[in-house]
Amino acid sequence: MRPLSLDFEPKPPSAMLGWALFAFGGLVMALVLGAQALISQEVERQAVAAPVAAVKREASVLPRGVGTEADAIAGARAVVGHLAGPGEKLYVTLEAIDEADVALLALTPDARTRTLRIQAEARGFDGMLSYLRVLEQSRAFTQVVLVEHEIQDNDPHRPLRFSLLASWGP
Repeated sequence: MRPLSLDFEPKPPSAMLGWALFAFGGLVMALVLGAQALISQEVERQAVAAPVAAVKREASVLPRGVGTEADAIAGARAVVGHLAGPGEKLYVTLEAIDEADVALLALTPDARTRTLRIQAEARGFDGMLSYLRVLEQSRAFTQVVLVEHEIQDNDPHRPLRFSLLASWGP
């Protein structure tokens, strides 16, 4: 029979593995600290060079074909004026008109000429003329003109499609 060997106190593992892991961790930490130092130097260099780059960029801000900053501002104001369109007063006026025989199809404002093109449909000539009179009497519009009208023969109800041009005041 073999002798039985009981060892209640195991031998510690080799200390060499622990020292290797410690050295590897130290190397990784040194690399991270070096990378951080390089990044902070680059950030400082960019911060010093930023005002110079901003001055260079300002010269190229104007679009091609625009000579001066004043021309660019005038063009921008024209675009904003065109997009602004008529005020809310015009739309409130149109919504307040109670004509059961007329349905609005499209509103196309033009801020430059201060006109509003209204495309609508009516059940007949009486409804169209009544709507035209109501718009002429409103205070929101200075001039209302019937541009075109046409009976829709392809629809069994034969509605009258018409277009108005309404100008609003200054």
